[in-house]
Amino acid sequence: MNLIRSPFKPAFDEFTERVTSECFICSPYITFGPVKMLVNAVASKKLSSDVRISILTDISLRTLVQGATDISALLYLFDNHQNVSVTYLPRIHAKVYIADKSYAMVASANFTKGGETGNFEYGVKVTDVATVRRIQNDMNGYKNLGANVTSIQLKEIQAQVEDVRKTVQLEQKRINRTIRLKSLDLERDVEDNLIRVRVKHKTINSIFSETILYLLSQNSMTTEELHLLVKDIHPDLCDDTFDRVIDGRRFGKLWKHQIRNAQSHLKKAKAIIYDEEAHLWSKAGK
Repeated sequence: MNLIRSPFKPAFDEFTERVTSECFICSPYITFGPVKMLVNAVASKKLSSDVRISILTDISLRTLVQGATDISALLYLFDNHQNVSVTYLPRIHAKVYIADKSYAMVASANFTKGGETGNFEYGVKVTDVATVRRIQNDMNGYKNLGANVTSIQLKEIQAQVEDVRKTVQLEQKRINRTIRLKSLDLERDVEDNLIRVRVKHKTINSIFSETILYLLSQNSMTTEELHLLVKDIHPDLCDDTFDRVIDGRRFGKLWKHQIRNAQSHLKKAKAIIYDEEAHLWSKAGK
């Protein structure tokens, strides 16, 4: 058994690479990116017609209208793979990934972009065949409680969900603009207060420094890759609406300058190193 921490994309990559005959995914929420990654991984092995992909998920109305599950991702799976089954089970909350009855991953992460990189997730990988078999049997028990959904039914549901979503959007537009502006002001006040809580005992520089060390403890990265992952972890501190302004001139996003300052601080402290040829940052002593 191995432990997994965020970001979860490498774990999802490993899971899809292990699939050669059977793939079982139990995830309440599913979005397009990970599904496309799975389809491409299976197709690259020239095994598309042989691999059986089983999905256990929640396609309740609220989940679909809010976009927590992208129904087009499930339709993409049906359109691009021959052997697919999708089972709908309301209130399913488990997140379990099984490859070929010899590998299982039990985690907090949904099969979504947020599960890959946006959220702090945690899980375990299991390769003991007997334990994997027990996990599969438990998941089959859940699956038997659900209902199989065809691609035709999904298309019908997709059209209905779009109608609901359009109606909701029209209702939202009817909200008095003054009330909406007031709510935006209130939202900004709450966000500002939450940031005050976060930085009360830490500076922005220390928060970004700790985050950079955390990320580089797993892999070497370019500055651009660090920017994307730091923003995923701290979206509230990486607000694109704020620029760094000096003498009336704009010099890019403020948060990117703050990350650069943290990198410089860590480099001077010899906590991280920069490979100029490879353009990669690494944690010192790794």
